[in-house]
Amino acid sequence: MLLALLLPHVTQADPSSWRPIVLSELPPGHMAEIRVAADVPTLVRFESELDPAGTRLQEQNSSPFESLDVSGRLLLLHPSASAWLLPRMHLQVRRMDGTSLILVLVPSPPALADAQVDVFLHPFSPGALRAALERVGAEHEALKLQYASSQAELARYRDDEFNADVAIAVLLLDDEASSHLVKDNVLEVKNADVRASAWFVRLAGRSAYVFLVMNRHRTENWTLGQGLILNDRTRESLPVIVRARPSIIPPGGSGRVVLVTRTPPSAGKARYEVQLQGPDGPRWQLCYYGAEL
Repeated sequence: MLLALLLPHVTQADPSSWRPIVLSELPPGHMAEIRVAADVPTLVRFESELDPAGTRLQEQNSSPFESLDVSGRLLLLHPSASAWLLPRMHLQVRRMDGTSLILVLVPSPPALADAQVDVFLHPFSPGALRAALERVGAEHEALKLQYASSQAELARYRDDEFNADVAIAVLLLDDEASSHLVKDNVLEVKNADVRASAWFVRLAGRSAYVFLVMNRHRTENWTLGQGLILNDRTRESLPVIVRARPSIIPPGGSGRVVLVTRTPPSAGKARYEVQLQGPDGPRWQLCYYGAEL
């Protein structure tokens, strides 16, 4: 019953904590080692069914395991939460065909303990080949996702290459290149930890806000989450291009953020709210109300 309850938690572990052991590839005189830790369940899978009566610790002292369960081809090791000083132990595992092997249980930190171990007799056994195919299939799926992501990123870069909004944002990010575009009428925006000077620029049918952001916090970085331009009355969010240099500003540092949008038909009548949002709550958020476009 305990094996059935713990099995889903073990099999959902980080794939990096899974590893195979091929007995025929061990150096002469060496035994297979399983890394165990207090309150960390470890699932060991074999190619053939195990004999529960013949699977036991060789040491005669009291067992540190909350459970040592055998079910078919599966062996579950679950040291108790209080077993922080685990000794190095030897576990005899007997198969239903009468053959046996010894596993060495090696105490490890919880982060390094095995979540799942597959034990194979040799690299070309059916179980080993099946596991290798599963591993290659998983790697193939990961590569497909990586390829799709890189293609999407490449498409975005290609779109950006001919996007006038992006070109204006990049231009305004550069101090020297934008110096003749940014006027003297400076807007001040601040909160407890962040302060910004802002300039409004209208160029080629676009409206842009340029922020010089100063992080006044003594120990924490300011990170740009997103930039928004909202209609004050309708709360409609305008399509906006956001660029920052750098996107993470260290304590005491400064950086530049640019928001560019197509100048809307209602630019002379409506008022807008310009927001720079950080990921860590309102104290990192900068807002300018009553903005014109």
